[in-house]
Amino acid sequence: MAKPLADAFYEQAAVKYGYMLLLVVAALFAKYGQVFQWVKPDPRNKSLFAYLWLITLYFCFHFGLAITYGGSLSEIFKIVSPFVFFVLVAYAADRWLIYALATGAVLTIVVNAALLPFDYGWVAWGSVNTFKGYYFFKTDLAYALSFSVLLYAFYARNSITPLLALLMLIAAVEVVLSNSRLNYLTFLCVVIFIAVKQGMSLRSIIRFGLIFGLLAVVVALLYDPTKLLGFDISNEAAFTQGRSVTWRNLLDAQGDSSLLQWLFGRGPYADLILSADLKGIGETAHNAHNEFLHLLFTQGIVGAAIYVALWAMMFRMSLSQGMPTWARGTAAMALLLFMLQGMTAVVSSYASKTWPLVMVLLALRGLSYTVERRKQAVAPS
Repeated sequence: MAKPLADAFYEQAAVKYGYMLLLVVAALFAKYGQVFQWVKPDPRNKSLFAYLWLITLYFCFHFGLAITYGGSLSEIFKIVSPFVFFVLVAYAADRWLIYALATGAVLTIVVNAALLPFDYGWVAWGSVNTFKGYYFFKTDLAYALSFSVLLYAFYARNSITPLLALLMLIAAVEVVLSNSRLNYLTFLCVVIFIAVKQGMSLRSIIRFGLIFGLLAVVVALLYDPTKLLGFDISNEAAFTQGRSVTWRNLLDAQGDSSLLQWLFGRGPYADLILSADLKGIGETAHNAHNEFLHLLFTQGIVGAAIYVALWAMMFRMSLSQGMPTWARGTAAMALLLFMLQGMTAVVSSYASKTWPLVMVLLALRGLSYTVERRKQAVAPS
């Protein structure tokens, strides 16, 4: 429940460390509480030992890169944090977990909406004024809102209650005003997913999509079309806000990599170094703005393989057989949102990008815990 607070005070390191300390203490208390109650161990916990070893290996891999190419412990902790976060919470999960996750999702939507009338929630992005809420960047806000709606819908068992409908409407307004165009798609994916879970046909979805699309155009025109980013694809670099140039530079540099660089990457700040090298000729790379290119360029094939393996193990430990029909597909939808975000942004280096996916997996983990307890309750003695 305290995660939105940590996001809002992103400039205060003490808040982040305080949140992690609170999380560790709460997880220990919850886990020991389960031990004292003689709760039957989850069979999926057999993967815990291997998972912890893989996290340690990944940390050491990044530590080696930092020694070789330069880096910081804080950067390494940010990259490893989602996997540590999952370990802390997943193995202390109980029936109360979903309530905490749902509350955090509601707070994310409502508190950010409360900042709409205030200058603090807005930032100038070029010539366009965009809404960022209490986040550092507009994309972080829109991405978090999509996951928040997905999480609360999961809590509501994908049934469109009045509160869920209201939250979806408020989040939709915030996403549009954030001018994060790719997240228009991620939010739409969430809405379609919920609609499909409601049993709506493809024809009905298209019909409502056209109605709401037309309504969005009218609202945009009435609001002020000059304050919204357009979709003019006649200029590739302008449409991608320079990302296509960045990708081209990174691909050219990767093509000239040695075997060791292909295997182990060029270090955590390789894209920034490339940016500095290209400044003299009027080019820029800065951040890779693409998760696949970032992993390959900074960590190489080995680092990317370990990263993917950690996520795969997390998914495996989150899902269980006997999951209700209404919950199926939620993990796949969350992964789709994560991958879409990675098309135009680096996600592995930012907790604001990785933790929302972990929270959905934790919700599934908590649900499976409840399912197992119910099975134990009805089983013959």
